[in-house]
This record gives sequence, structure tokens and C-alpha cells, in this order.
Amino acid sequence: MCTAQTLIFEILEEIMVPTIDAAPASLGTWASARAASTSPALTDVSRPPARVELSGRVLVNWWAKDLGLLENEFSLEPGMRVLFRTPAHWRTLPLVLAALSLGATVLESGDIAAADVDLLITDQPTAADALDAPEILAVTLQTLAVDFGSALPAGVIDHAAEVRGYPDRLDLQEATASQARWVAGAGTAHSQGTLSEFLALAAAEGAAGAASATTSLPAASGALLATAQLLAAGSAGSVVLHDGAAPAEALSAQERITRAGGVAL
Repeated sequence: MCTAQTLIFEILEEIMVPTIDAAPASLGTWASARAASTSPALTDVSRPPARVELSGRVLVNWWAKDLGLLENEFSLEPGMRVLFRTPAHWRTLPLVLAALSLGATVLESGDIAAADVDLLITDQPTAADALDAPEILAVTLQTLAVDFGSALPAGVIDHAAEVRGYPDRLDLQEATASQARWVAGAGTAHSQGTLSEFLALAAAEGAAGAASATTSLPAASGALLATAQLLAAGSAGSVVLHDGAAPAEALSAQERITRAGGVAL
């Protein structure tokens, strides 16, 4: 039963919810704002005809589960190197946020060997040199799959099968997250920086219009860049991941897209 007192508390809760007009100065600020929101934060139409829409609240829940998984299964901590070999996807963006939250160095580079990192996160765990990695997390790109869908090599952790058992309450320590770093690109086009610099790039994109827009981004852009675009969305904008094949006008009309992604790492 809804009492007058309950209604007052709900109204006060809404008033006290932080809002962000551009990307935040910390992951915690962004998480607090998004966790209080039921509006879309991320829509994934990159594997048509499937469509997955995550509200801010649900996105942060997955972020929390992934943080627990990375911390408990792999003892991820500041200074450890995590290589992402995945497209941008509704499953992979919360994983990037979780790795950054634990102070790791997030790598998305074509010329970094799996043997040279602490953890490989990939949707192709048996490809090329993947098995050279000391630890592997296999991520399915099937929209609603509850496991990877095929047999995995010994020692490889199945993300979809394991992540659901973790709590969805985000325990983010800013002092730990502040130690995170990132590396993107390959060869002479490498770029890298601290978490503060990553957030600054997102803030610039947010100020350019992403914080109040529905922004489209090809899944082939990669999970790291898409995460920056997601942070640029602030508390009111959203990101739509697509496969790059759909006609731009049709996609824009269907998802009410107002701009294309502009973050450059």
C-alpha cells in the first residue's frame, strides 16, 4: 500500500538523484546518476534482428556483477593488464567499466599479444594466440544466451554462465578506480592515458552534445571507445550500438538517433 509517507520519500529520492549534463569527474558520480534512472542508457542492435535495451539502472547492475566476477575469479587489481578482443556489445561495456573500477589497465590493441597480459576477454577464446593468455574470460555475443554455447578449453571461464550469480549492488572504490589506465590503437597509432584523461575525453564529447542525445556507434568501434561514448552520454543521453549494415535513415528513425559518435581515443 502506498502511504503518504512513502510517497514523500519517493519524491525526495527523485529530487536528490544527481544529474549530469556532461561526463562526470569520476566513475562513481556517473554510476550514481545512472543507477537512479530507468531511461535507456545503452541499446544494442548490432546483431539483428535482436534488440537489447538497458536502462541506466540495469546497466549499473551488470557493471556490479562484472566487477564481482573479475575480482573474485581473476583477483583483478590495480596494475594488472586486461586485453579486450571483442566488439562493443551490451555484455562487454559493463566489463570495461568493471575492469576500470578495479584499477586495471584496459587494453584494446591489435598488436598486443595475449601472452603479455594478465587477462584476455574475448568472444573467440580458441582463436590465434588466445590460449597463450594466462587467464581467459569467454564472452558470448548471442543476445540472451545463458552460457557460451559451445565447449570451452580447460581453465577458460564462461562469462554468461558465471556472472549471474554475483550481486548487483555496485561496490566501487574511487581510490582504486583512479589507478586505472587504458591503451587503444595499434602500431604508431597507439594512444593511452589515465582514467582521468579517459573521463576528460568523454566530457569533451558530452559537452559537444552527447550528454543530451541518442548517439549511434558501430559495434566494430570496440568496447573501450564505446565505453567512453557511454560515459559521454551523462545521465540523460544514450548510446545505440549497430552493425554498420542498416541504412542510416531507417536506423535513426527506429531508434530516434540524433547524432553519430564522436569520441576519439
